[in-house]
Amino acid sequence: MRSATAFAALSLLTLQAGSAAADTFGGFSGVDKVYLVNQDKVCAPLAVKDGAASGAPQCEKATADIIAKYSMKEPISQKGVKGTFNASASGRTLTITKKTGESVLTWTAPDAITKVVDVFASQYEDRVAVTYNIRRLGKEVTDVVAFELVKTTGRDNPVGDPTKPTDPTKPTQPAQPAQPEDPKLKKAVDAAKKAPKAKAIAAWNTVLGIAPDYSEAHYRIAALQAGSKKNADAIVTLEKLAASSKPDAIEWLVEARFDKVFAAIRADAKYRAAVGLDRNAKTPYERVMGLGGTWEQTETHCDKAQVILTMNRDRSFKVRVKSNCRGSSYDIPFKGTWALSTDGVTLTLPTKGKATTAKDEAPCTFERQGDEDAMHCVLDRDLDFTVLPTRR
Repeated sequence: MRSATAFAALSLLTLQAGSAAADTFGGFSGVDKVYLVNQDKVCAPLAVKDGAASGAPQCEKATADIIAKYSMKEPISQKGVKGTFNASASGRTLTITKKTGESVLTWTAPDAITKVVDVFASQYEDRVAVTYNIRRLGKEVTDVVAFELVKTTGRDNPVGDPTKPTDPTKPTQPAQPAQPEDPKLKKAVDAAKKAPKAKAIAAWNTVLGIAPDYSEAHYRIAALQAGSKKNADAIVTLEKLAASSKPDAIEWLVEARFDKVFAAIRADAKYRAAVGLDRNAKTPYERVMGLGGTWEQTETHCDKAQVILTMNRDRSFKVRVKSNCRGSSYDIPFKGTWALSTDGVTLTLPTKGKATTAKDEAPCTFERQGDEDAMHCVLDRDLDFTVLPTRR
């Protein structure tokens, strides 16, 4: 959750999950750890410690505008071959495992479970939810329970201290991936990018033989190792990347946080330490891109427009501003490039066919909302917005 205070600010009656009716799972929040039950209950997932969870989820009824602020995402069912999790029940005991057989957690329900209906995971598999049937008052009803597998919120100052501005004497723009000037190195990099999968690791090792701290080579090798299920080797390679002093190393580490090839080890403590998932942001780049580079302002009817700001590693960005109020609607796209500034980001929105000037620049400054960063951007006198990071 964003914070206990923010959640309490809903000022609504706290309920135990599982009323005498069939519940449905509505998805996980993209900006917080909470999840939605039916259309009007926001619930906190149960914490998992030493492979077990206890108690019942605490839920609060919420109005549509409050729920909109949590940016609930469509649930991802784990049915089928692409799913990661399974769930089974025996009596009151619910057991969640990975489809590889690895135990994830157990939980004791308040009543005997007659059937597991479905299992859902959040996009980054840090939370999992189960819908299950029980008999209550002579009828079979469906309940929902969710668990936080990996703690991703509630850390002190999780994305750095915005009260301490960046040292202006230090470069604020992390270097782009190095473009090798050494012809031998450039040739090796080009060859590695074109190498067939079976020869790719050897090709990238050739790059490292020329430039031992070449960041992209470490990242590519780790991805290939993970893709071949050599997970321990992949983590060691990422640890080497994390130890690098190259300016672009952090960019590849952030990339590794979200690359699906590392999904199988995303909960591994060594992997998370290497890529920096659970530590404070150490660089301005991490503050911008550390959660995936997508920032969002949720729409409040006839008050604030929905804004989705997507920032990419190549320093390009897209903004969509959408609103629907009293029959009048608009959907305005913007795109351009971004660069880090001393206290935030500068967006440049070029005009086609014209050279860019200072008039094409829009400042975004870091602000604090609860326990996380926000960015306030001013595109012009009539358009400004404040966006929060969304898990990619």
